[in-house]
Order: sequence, then structure tokens, then C-alpha cells
Amino acid sequence: MNDYEKQLHEAWNRVQPYNGSTVQLSVQHPLEWYVGYYAPTQKAVILISDSPVKNVESLKSIVFNCAQRQDGKYAIAFILVSREMEEVYITMCGDIIRYSSTEQTPANALIRVIGRYRQWIKLLEHQRSALMSSAAQKGLIGELYYLRNKLQSGMNPADAIAGWVGPEGADQDFQYQDGWHEIKTTGLSSSEISISSIEQLDNDADGELIVVRADKCADTKPNGVTLKKMVESVLSLLQSNYAAADAFHAKLSSAGYMDLPEYDQQYYYIAGTEAYSVTSSFPRIKRSALPSPITQCSYSISISSLAQWKK
Repeated sequence: MNDYEKQLHEAWNRVQPYNGSTVQLSVQHPLEWYVGYYAPTQKAVILISDSPVKNVESLKSIVFNCAQRQDGKYAIAFILVSREMEEVYITMCGDIIRYSSTEQTPANALIRVIGRYRQWIKLLEHQRSALMSSAAQKGLIGELYYLRNKLQSGMNPADAIAGWVGPEGADQDFQYQDGWHEIKTTGLSSSEISISSIEQLDNDADGELIVVRADKCADTKPNGVTLKKMVESVLSLLQSNYAAADAFHAKLSSAGYMDLPEYDQQYYYIAGTEAYSVTSSFPRIKRSALPSPITQCSYSISISSLAQWKK
């Protein structure tokens, strides 16, 4: 829990939910921020703006509201209507305040507030948690490691990002002119890899299975990297191509990632990769070989058994 989240919790402890009172947050910010209750059971984080904000989306669990006050200013509220989402809601509000606090003017701060809120809306449309699971973070690090290697080897940035199709719902993580590539991130000493769906390796065209070896490590370990730092290292290779950088941000969002401080805490050590050719003889489950009543399955493959397909 960061300082902004702590302040939100402490402020709500001082608010009486039944009398319409609010408590102002003591944060360094161009805008005034308050916490209160929109209804006795609905927490609200409120900012005061000189200008209205229109056409902003809401979720079933978190509602956006903009209302003009008697003094002519506008109260912009983020309202929690589903208590089961409370911790995510508090994380979101704390992050929005932090993210917009570096602006110098209220107008610019408001732009960042609304932009960040819309990022959160997009994120929460696909997942109920503010943070990706540990396994999902590790998997994303592996995909970004492979993507970074492609960029460092000289691949055109636009082509490299366009080929990262996993976040868009494709069966395999990457599709390039030389074929498809599925990335599996596993521990340094792991003896097997997990295939979470039939479709991941079920492709009639020849492809490639990339095993990325990575484990959690201390922040003092040489060459250790966090998910946030891995994202930044890929972005540094896209600086001269704004379109590719924008596409990269969009795909990160689809993958469930947002720039949050929590993603800069856990370090990983990446030992390297192993590549295997997935040809017609490669051991895998194909849908065409399954009885029709079986609609989905997952399975594991022994890595040592793949020696003849190793590249």
C-alpha cells in the first residue's frame, strides 16, 4: 500500500457516511481532493475543477460523475458502488492522484486525471484485480524479453510490435514472416513447461517454441530486472518511432499491464532462452485428434524430451 492509498484509508475513517461530510486530502497537487460518501454505502473520491468533464465512461462497480456546485465549480467524483471492488478502487484512486500530481496547472492535471482513469477503465474491463498475478507478470516478462531481443537484432520496430499478437487474442504470442512463435517462461531448474490450451501449439504451419528461463531474485543480483524496467527497456528501443510506441502501449494495456509502482518491486533474473522447432512430428495435442466432446484441456511437456527439436 503506497502513501496515497494510506491517506485515502485514513481519511475515510474520519468521514461520517450519513451526514454528507467530506475530508480534504493533504496532498501536493494542483487540484483539491476530497473523500466522502455519495450514499451511505458508496465511497467517493472527489476533485474540484473549474471546468466540467463530459462523455467519460463508467463501470458497473465504479461510476464517474460530474456535477456543478453552487459556486460554479464542478465536483468530479469516482464512486464505488460495489464493495467487493473496494481495494482495487482505492488502488485506482491513489494511482490517479499520484500520476497527475506532477503537473503544474489544474487544467493539465485534470487532463492527466481523466486520461489515467480511462486507462483504468480499460484495464478493469478485462480483469478484476488491479495487478496481474505473479504468473502473468512472469509470462509477460518472457514475452517482452523475446520482443526486446528482436528489436536489438535490428527488426523494424513497427514490424516487431505488429507481430506481438498474443495480447490481441491470437493463439500464439508472435506471428512474423518466418512463422509463429510461442513463448513459455519457466524457472531456471524447471523440467517441464505448461501448455494452457490446445490452441497454443495447434497450428498446421511450422513454428517455434521459445522457453525463457527466469526466476525471482534479490534486487542486488546483477542483471536482475523488474517488469516495469523490462517495459522501459523495450520503450527505449522505440523512441524514434512514435507509432510503434503507441501500439506497444496499447498492447501492454490489452495484456493487463499498467505503469504502477508495484511492478518495479519484484526482480527477476533471466538466464536465457532455448528454442525448439515445432514441426509435424513435435509432441503436442491437436484438436483434430481429440474426441469432439472435449472442448478444452491443458497439459505439460517434458523439456528433456524435446532434444531432437532443439535449434
